[in-house]
Amino acid sequence: MQRLSSSLFMISLLVYYIPKVFKMKKSNYLKAHIAIGGVSIAAMCIALIQKIGQADFLKYIGFAGIMILIGVTGYYSTKKSGLPRILHIISTISFFVYLFISIKFF
Repeated sequence: MQRLSSSLFMISLLVYYIPKVFKMKKSNYLKAHIAIGGVSIAAMCIALIQKIGQADFLKYIGFAGIMILIGVTGYYSTKKSGLPRILHIISTISFFVYLFISIKFF
């Protein structure tokens, strides 16, 4: 389930940023980005539940927490621009930082 979540997370990023790079109309791509990202968050929460009692459970708490933070900040960034958008970008980058740290040290 964690691989599904990570794959959907990457697809969600690609669906948003590839049209942005090519300056395509992004309203449909934004909706797809939100839908795929939501499924990715749900899959990560399911993976967290499946890991209860296992050795890498704490690692999944971090991943699920960051994914939820990405979703919440993403929701607020659709309502307002400015700070919520910056927080969404920071939380997305923090996912990759946490991924690197978890691979390197855990």
